[in-house]
Amino acid sequence: MLTKSSPISTQSNLFHSELFSQLDAKDPLIQLANTINWT
Repeated sequence: MLTKSSPISTQSNLFHSELFSQLDAKDPLIQLANTINWT
């Protein structure tokens, strides 16, 4: 029987924390993404 696993609490946002730190901050698309109001 499969059980539902609990989410990992130490990782708040997969695509922002670790991935973002690996990207080049000088990249024009990264700079544009930082200026857009995503809300």
